[in-house]
Formats: sequence, C-alpha cells, structure tokens
Amino acid sequence: MKLSLLPLFALSLTAAANESFQSSGAWERANDWDIGEVLFPNLHLHGVGGFTTGEQAELASGGHDPQRGPFSAQALEPGLSMRTRYFEGFANYLFFQDGGGDWDGELEEIFGKILNIPGGFEIKGGQYLSRFGALNDKHLHAWDFVDSEMVLGRFLGDDGLLLQGGELSWTLPFGMDPAFVSIASLGFGNARAHDHEHGHHEHEGEETPHEGEEGALADDVWTARVMGRYRFDDFHSLTGGFSYAGGTNGFGRDTGVFGFDAEYLWRERGLEPGGRAFRWRNEFLWRDVEAFTYHEDDDETFRGSYQEWGFYTHAVWTWNARLDSGLRVGWVEGVDDFGQDERLRVSPSVSWWFDEARRIGLRAQYNYDSIASHNDEHSLWLQLNIALGSSEEVR
Repeated sequence: MKLSLLPLFALSLTAAANESFQSSGAWERANDWDIGEVLFPNLHLHGVGGFTTGEQAELASGGHDPQRGPFSAQALEPGLSMRTRYFEGFANYLFFQDGGGDWDGELEEIFGKILNIPGGFEIKGGQYLSRFGALNDKHLHAWDFVDSEMVLGRFLGDDGLLLQGGELSWTLPFGMDPAFVSIASLGFGNARAHDHEHGHHEHEGEETPHEGEEGALADDVWTARVMGRYRFDDFHSLTGGFSYAGGTNGFGRDTGVFGFDAEYLWRERGLEPGGRAFRWRNEFLWRDVEAFTYHEDDDETFRGSYQEWGFYTHAVWTWNARLDSGLRVGWVEGVDDFGQDERLRVSPSVSWWFDEARRIGLRAQYNYDSIASHNDEHSLWLQLNIALGSSEEVR
C-alpha cells in the first residue's frame, strides 16, 4: 500500500465505527473481549510510512522504529492477559516488517505475577520489560510518539531492558496520606538476546576500538526502582522515580545505568474521562561502561571505562478526546571509542483519533536530527494505529 493511500484507508476503515458504533456504545461493546472473565485478548496494529533525508535504518534508535520509507507494518501485536484474584499473566507476540520489507516475528513478553501477598508484595517471573524508568515497560501502542527515545535505545538496548528472570515489587506502607503512593521494585535476570539488523551512526571513515552495542547489559542484570506519585487533588499529580540497572555487558565487563524520571499531569475533568489534559514527562540517564576488546588482526587489546549521559523531555497537550499535539526533545552525549555520535533530536507530532475511545487514529511526526560528524537529517512519518479487543492488559 502506498503512503498516499494511507489516510483513505484509515477513513474507510473507521467510517463504520463513527456512524454505527460510536453513538450507541456498540463500538466499545464489540471490543469487550473476554473468555470467562479471566482471559482478555487484544490485538494492536501499527503501520508507518514516510521519508527521510538519511538512512532510516541508521537513524532508528529502537528495534521497532520505522525501518523504511514505504508504508509497512511497524507491529502487529496479538496479546493475552489473564486476571484472577491472586494470579495474573500476560503474553504478546510481535509481527513486523524489517528494513528490506521482509516479515519477521518474536515473542516479546510472557510472564506471570503472584499478587495480593500480605504486606503489599507482588512477584513477577518470566520474560518481561523491566520496571526501569518511566517508559521501559510500555509497549509500542502506549507510546506518544512514532519512535522510541534515543537515550533508552542507546543505554538499555534496541528492545529496551527485556529480561528473563524475576522481579519483586512492594507497595511501601506510606498509607497515612492516601494521596501518596510509592512502590519499590527489585529484579534479577538475563537480557534476552535479539537479532535486529539495523545500524547506528558511526564516525564516517573511522575504525573504533569497540563495538558500541556491546556496552548494553547482557547477563546477571540487577534492577532496582523506587517511584512515588502524589495527587494534589483530582486534577493535578506529580510522579517521580529513581532507577538502577547493572550487570555484565557484551564485553564481559560491567555496565551500570542510573536514571531519574519526573512527570506532571493535569486533567481538566480530574478522575473522570474526557476533557483537556497536559502531561510533561522527563527522564535523565547516566551510564558507566567497562569495555574490553581484543583485535586478532593486529594483536592489540583495547580496554577502557566510559561514562555517558542523555535525556529526553516531552510534553503532550490533549485538546479533546480526539486530538493531541506533542513536542519531544532528546539528547545523548556519544562515545567516540564506541563509534557513537553525540545526537540531538527534536520531534513535534500531531495525533488524531477517529473515535473517542482512541482505538483508531493517525499520527504525523517530524524528526530533526543533529548528529555530530554527520549532516543534519530530516524525517516525516505518518503512523496508523488500531487497537482491538480488551483494554484489561496486565502490566
């Protein structure tokens, strides 16, 4: 399907939803999928197309960022949640098209949780997106922008920090003020290996002593997070958190990542759905990487300790139930010996939803990339989002 046909496709797809479902509520009832009120299936579809002045495979900072200009499947994501009083579970699979247009797929998450343990504890085990920072555990369908945050892809890996292991969470006993909630999490596992084949910008014409992607966490990974949310009233809230992840990297040495995140949220109707809203989210990360590389060709050994930091800040203004506008700024420092450039990216976006439940929508986004030792790049993307089935997703 050509990109020029994408808006017409979306309009024709949603005409029935607008006319037949929305006014009567049948559209939401048609998506209330469950099996015995225990299993809750859903399906998310994301298509994206556009153009860029650079090589999109090199500009991509995450494994499921847009990989090519022509319209293609960014993700087809069937998922299944299970909910009981003391046990919950979740599994999802991702089908997608790679940079060459070929289809591929992978099991993203499959985990179970034991909850309602006395004392406010919860235990999770399986393959899961770690509770690191504000965004690491969110799937593509929960993103506010077409692509992932640069600093998260650089520091945590193409797929984020996806672990095979276990995690213990504890709702801290600060119940004297019901407006304040705090949760601490501690996890351990190994990062799931993946075989995404997209490149990253390197210093042109230069060989570097280390392969930068080997700095990501790989084995014996410990994670910790403490977050707190204070609701000033029904309309204003503030959320903040500290995160840490450390373990063995691809060099067989140590990597440590520290993060701080903060978010302000205002909702015109408070706890009621609808109305205008404003969210401002920020996250700062710093990492320390010990590297070791032996080059057989010249019988040389390269070792070193490297520190790097980066951040993103983005704001999303909700005008009404169907329209959002957003602005994101991200920056990452870069490490010369890893062949990873300093990079600044600015991304304004507009999202339009065809139904007030926000199940079908279009998102337009422009990226300006300023990359050290490289020409500035400009990209424009149009994304189609469709969410079908239950919204009772276990996280």
